[in-house]
Amino acid sequence: MQAIRVHDFALGPRLDTLPDPLPGPGQVRVRVQACGISFFDLLIARGGYQWRPPLPFAVGSEFAGVVDALGEEVGDGAATGFSLGDRICGSSSIGAWAQQLCLPADALHAVAPQASVEEAAVLNTPYGTALYALRERGRLQPGETVLVLGATGSIGHAAVQLARALGARVIAAASGAAKCAATREAGADEVVDVTEEDWKDRVKALAGPRGVDVVLDPVGGALMDTAFRTLGWGGRHLVVGFASGQIGSLRGNLAIVKGASLIGVDLRQFREREPDGARLLLQDVAALHRDGRIHPRIAARFPFDRHAEAFAMTQDRATIGRVLLLP
Repeated sequence: MQAIRVHDFALGPRLDTLPDPLPGPGQVRVRVQACGISFFDLLIARGGYQWRPPLPFAVGSEFAGVVDALGEEVGDGAATGFSLGDRICGSSSIGAWAQQLCLPADALHAVAPQASVEEAAVLNTPYGTALYALRERGRLQPGETVLVLGATGSIGHAAVQLARALGARVIAAASGAAKCAATREAGADEVVDVTEEDWKDRVKALAGPRGVDVVLDPVGGALMDTAFRTLGWGGRHLVVGFASGQIGSLRGNLAIVKGASLIGVDLRQFREREPDGARLLLQDVAALHRDGRIHPRIAARFPFDRHAEAFAMTQDRATIGRVLLLP
């Protein structure tokens, strides 16, 4: 099989040919049909993440495909596990950019017959993160107002759709006319352009006297302080990441003045510490996708041997939507 692996962080990923893996006890082997490329993947590929896997390793954290082999203790059939040919998706820290990979059966999720496998490849991580943030950490209630920063990024796009699905009113923040238009297509009720100087005042006007109830922030940097100031009494600011490349900071007195909370969101730790809760959360994501209520936006597709082009497009801030690798 082929896999995109890192042998030296300075040199970056390369395409390797490897023996087909064999599933161990309790594992399923997946014939991968599509892989997502995320900021996390590119960061870990160049050694810039806080955890560095032992070299060499296959990169990739999101995938979808079909079951093509079963390990012992999995069984064949709905009552005991997956069957050969089942359409499935999943996520892992590394290893997904390969034509085949083996994972525990309980780490995988079924893809409904009517759902897109390509969309499923980029479903779990962003939509799982956004749903965990809004529902579990932010306690979002129907009728509340959500401000989504970075609304055309993978997590921001997911948050716009999920907040609507949870019954909230969505104000999406994006940069430039094209991205603002894309957030409206995703279902945002209102859109603000953060390149305009008065965007904070516009958010406050749109939110009304009550203010914003929840900020979902995968951006950080200077936007963090500005967005926190749009919160109303009892508001919740969800810190998901720092796509801007800068860690945001706040004056502590703002939390007192607004009675507001700064809440960290980390899906990886949630999955490690509360695996049963995380599994139910991702089942809910799969159900929303099955019912057509959420749809990842696909920007482009590249074969494995054009992975360098795919990485460049992913890193281009003008790109709207997800870039896929097709083994």
